[in-house]
Amino acid sequence: MRVSRFLAAAGMALALAVTMSVSSLAQAKTDEDYDKLMKAVGAANGAMRGAAKEQNAAGVSAEAAKMVALFKDAQAFWTARNNAEAAEWAGAAMKHADAIGKGSDMGAMMGAMKELGGTCQTCHTKYRDKDANGFIIKKG
Repeated sequence: MRVSRFLAAAGMALALAVTMSVSSLAQAKTDEDYDKLMKAVGAANGAMRGAAKEQNAAGVSAEAAKMVALFKDAQAFWTARNNAEAAEWAGAAMKHADAIGKGSDMGAMMGAMKELGGTCQTCHTKYRDKDANGFIIKKG
């Protein structure tokens, strides 16, 4: 019984630490800030997929929680740039990540991960371009 309480407390502390570190990326204002934000999304997505391969629902949920905060900032970034379409897609991605994070059934979580990937791909296709240094936001 004490072990489960300890594990629950440790999990809560880890979730708080993750949220605080993700919050430090919040409020992307420039293209460079947004690039860092999207790299953090990519890292969280990779870790989430790794946890899913291991059938680690808790790990998937933890990474999805990071992504919720990151997509909230992405939505604010696009809203500040008066791009309602991209802001809507960031909001949809946030909802998919939230569904993943609140899930416990790996099958349902994998389905939500697929929807999240589709939403990301839609936005990337329209608003991301490649240059010599990596990816950039398409102009216009």
